[in-house]
Formats: sequence, C-alpha cells, structure tokens
Amino acid sequence: MTSVKTIAKPIARAIKIYRRVARHDPDTQTRRDLARHIKRLAERGVQDTDRLTVHGLSYLREVDQHARPR
Repeated sequence: MTSVKTIAKPIARAIKIYRRVARHDPDTQTRRDLARHIKRLAERGVQDTDRLTVHGLSYLREVDQHARPR
C-alpha cells in the first residue's frame, strides 16, 4: 500500500508548478485524476518524489492539451 506521505508532496508540487506555467488551476476532477495517476505509479514501484512530480506535470500538460485544442 502506498502511503499518503509518498504521494502528497509530488501532487502538491506538480500543481504548484503547473499553476505558474499554465497560469490557471486544474479543476477538481483533474486534481483527483492526477492523484490517482501518481498513486498508481507509486504502487508500481516509482518512489522517487522528484520523478513522481515530473510524471504529474506531464500528466497535467497532456490533460491541458486535450482540453484546449490548438
């Protein structure tokens, strides 16, 4: 089982960085999906918080690109 401590920091950091770069906050559903995504990665063995943060940012960018077609 993955501890909350393991995933809380990468989630918070990914959202904080995303806010600065994208200049908007992810909505509630996107935050929930991000938490699930990071939790799954941690359960599969990714324990490095920096790596989880980077995966979280990639996830948020992908979601943002799908929501805002260019």
